[in-house]
Amino acid sequence: MVRNTQQPLIVLADGSTRTVGSQATKNNIMAAKLLSNVLITTLGPRGMDKMLINTIGDVKITNDGYTVLKETEPEHPAAKMLVELSKAQEEKYGDGTTTVVVLVGELLKQAEKLLDQGVSTATILKGFEKAKEKTLEVLDEIAIDATKEELIGIARTSMSGKGSFTNLDSMAENLVTVLLNVAKDGEIDKDMIKLRKIYGEGTANTEITESVTVDKSVLESEMPKDIKNAKICLLQYPIDARELQNKAKIKLTTPGEYQAYLEKEEQMLEEEVQKLIDSGANVLFNNKKISDLGQHFLNKAGIMAAKRVKMGDLERLAKATGANIVNNIRELTADDIGEAGHVYEKEVYEDREYIFVEECKNKGTLNVMVRGSTKHITDQLEQAINDAIGAISQAIKNNKALPGGGASDIAAARALRKYANTFRNKQQLVINAYADALEQLPLAIAKNAGMDIIDVLTELSAAQTESTNMGVNVIKREICDMKEDHILESQVTKKAIIDSCTEIAGEILRIDDVVASKPETPVGGDMPGTPNPYL
Repeated sequence: MVRNTQQPLIVLADGSTRTVGSQATKNNIMAAKLLSNVLITTLGPRGMDKMLINTIGDVKITNDGYTVLKETEPEHPAAKMLVELSKAQEEKYGDGTTTVVVLVGELLKQAEKLLDQGVSTATILKGFEKAKEKTLEVLDEIAIDATKEELIGIARTSMSGKGSFTNLDSMAENLVTVLLNVAKDGEIDKDMIKLRKIYGEGTANTEITESVTVDKSVLESEMPKDIKNAKICLLQYPIDARELQNKAKIKLTTPGEYQAYLEKEEQMLEEEVQKLIDSGANVLFNNKKISDLGQHFLNKAGIMAAKRVKMGDLERLAKATGANIVNNIRELTADDIGEAGHVYEKEVYEDREYIFVEECKNKGTLNVMVRGSTKHITDQLEQAINDAIGAISQAIKNNKALPGGGASDIAAARALRKYANTFRNKQQLVINAYADALEQLPLAIAKNAGMDIIDVLTELSAAQTESTNMGVNVIKREICDMKEDHILESQVTKKAIIDSCTEIAGEILRIDDVVASKPETPVGGDMPGTPNPYL
């Protein structure tokens, strides 16, 4: 008898786990559905907020999808894919961070039903891709030209789901007006947008201006605090006594030598300030320190000055005023000086002053002083304005808007059902399933507003036979013309949501094998009972 002496081949490390086939797919779908169910109640102007409490007890209240996912730090790999998707949506488009997670969850719910019916993954992926392409075509067909009025509607829609702000209309109009002014060839430089939060005042006091602010006060009370036709110098150089290098020491043996040393230092500082005067500058923003003696010479020269200005503010000032950031004051020339029509110090809240730089040489700067009575309200308004800026920027870029309130979703779903009838195989089921997923978005918005979703779907489908602009106005709790009610959304943002959600849903469905390495043993030994997040 010949015995098999071959040793078994060990591929996985000891303690590793593996989930394969349909179980791996179901686990991934379950993770995505869980996140979708968490966030779906936040959709729309009537959506709810989430209270997040971290390990040290800090509380954050938000309905922003990415913020919720980031703070909760889900461990499951499929859930982490949705976090990355929401993050990418936030960074590139500024809006739609909740919708992408909800839509992926709805697509995977439909995919799970199809899998249970025996439809193969390959067929689902192919059908989803066809449905996506058809949806993008519909979004092009029903698009509206984005004039200023439509942009205001986009801004208002984007901000309306982030809190109840009494001055929503005026903020949306001001934001669009300033963004249109600062746009260059349809592009908005987001590095030139600065939001600063001030707690303790009502949201009606929020300021949206075409300016640059510096969160510093003028160095001395006797310095000028309001300068017209400002000539601005940006320094990254200390106006102070030079520090000795390499631990060098100066040995002074007599009082006369010490006095001479002080006089030499004073002379050097005076020469440096004279270089500033010779350049024609009357405003100085310095990233480094300025000594008391340096302040004295600047004050004597009638120069407004601020020290230890953040580098980000210096860079914004450089772009806005045309100034160069100079690293050595002795090399400063008139060519390095920037220009602004008005520079002044202003109290923003209870003995807190900022310096405002307005009428800059180069356009493109946007300053928002976000104000709210509490930290929670201020944070909500900041998120709302950030989302609106992203949505408006995208709409300005391609000059297209879509009817909101789920109108575009229902229009696409109706077109997909007609499209599905052209197939005589299982693709028909898949495309109809994609349409079912799209319909869940307006239904979720309506449900969050306390509306009957069956009535909404019936009325909305009927109304869409007349016009694709018909959607859900959750404020009125009626089916209305979204264009007339100025409830609009950016076409670019919506198309990006459809494209990325289909792609991520497909990626998750393709995974049929999950291999998890053995977790590291905690200090002090094993931790029994710890669940494996990958299973």
